[in-house]
Amino acid sequence: MSTVAHTVWQQDDVDPAGVEEAMRALERERFRQRSALPARALNLVTVVDADDADEVVRRLAATGGNAPSRSILLRVHPDRSRLSARVTLAADGDAGDRTSAMNELVTVDVGLRHLSRLESIVDPMVLTDVPTLLWAPHDHRGAIESLVPLAQTVLLDSSDAALATTGLDEALALQAAHAVGVVDLSWMRTLPWRQRLAAAFSPPSRRDELARIGDVEVRHQPGSAAAAWLVLGWLAARLRWTAVGDEVRDAAGHEVHLRLVSSDVGVAGLAGTTVTSRTGAHFALDRNPGGLRARYAPPEGAAGSGGDAADRERSWTILGASRGETGVLSAALRRTLVPDDGYREALATARRLIQCT
Repeated sequence: MSTVAHTVWQQDDVDPAGVEEAMRALERERFRQRSALPARALNLVTVVDADDADEVVRRLAATGGNAPSRSILLRVHPDRSRLSARVTLAADGDAGDRTSAMNELVTVDVGLRHLSRLESIVDPMVLTDVPTLLWAPHDHRGAIESLVPLAQTVLLDSSDAALATTGLDEALALQAAHAVGVVDLSWMRTLPWRQRLAAAFSPPSRRDELARIGDVEVRHQPGSAAAAWLVLGWLAARLRWTAVGDEVRDAAGHEVHLRLVSSDVGVAGLAGTTVTSRTGAHFALDRNPGGLRARYAPPEGAAGSGGDAADRERSWTILGASRGETGVLSAALRRTLVPDDGYREALATARRLIQCT
């Protein structure tokens, strides 16, 4: 079913109360006309440079059924002194069909001078009975600080920072200072990798190898080191590894060697990972056309295995493992409604690992 979008209200030199009243009038008119029902699941407040706003709108539109119920897009202009606003409705199929759900896009043009008081501007526009997600992809720190009292969750990308430590520290600081949830796009990009790593050790015959892991290498796109550290943090937290001085040790006290390798594959996130046990077994994943290429070799001396690693190793392709940036954003929007406690633990553990390596 196609999505039909049309602008239903627009005004220059408007105040927040005027936008709120216009939206209430539209609500009454929709009810009177028995048109498509407005969706009520999630507010998304996005602060974006005006020149890049169209790209953000396209990314959100591509999420399809995962699109927020009400998106409030704040387009920042350097010298603007007055507000202007536009309300656009989008419904799947016929907007007059009451079985269709209608999403709302509220676009507000603001100036740099408004960023410190965005809370008072946006507050009348958010749906009060659903969660609110805050996203500032162009690093408007003042806007985040102003708006975070309205939000339950902040969407960020820890890989946007110049250094992985900076990006991870910013996520930790947000959680500590404002008691909000954090959905990290770098973390969401690692989801297929974490799922496949967990599945690789799910068979009973391989579970003992988890306690014998001695070396982990994570390969990542340049600029995506934060994602690599989050995977290591997840592994360490799940397997109860600890940072001791400048070493990482497993639950039994054996040293575990961690290694990050930059590898340009043209896609944000991970390029590959290899987990090797002290028995010589290893499991590797690498980006491959159509999915991920998996390689596994059983422990040295295992029944039916060859002598060297090449003879013991077998490989296969895991289809459909990569979801692209649209899939990552869709998953992030869903994650807002179902908090991911694993991220908080992986984030804190990753930061400790960085300090000792």
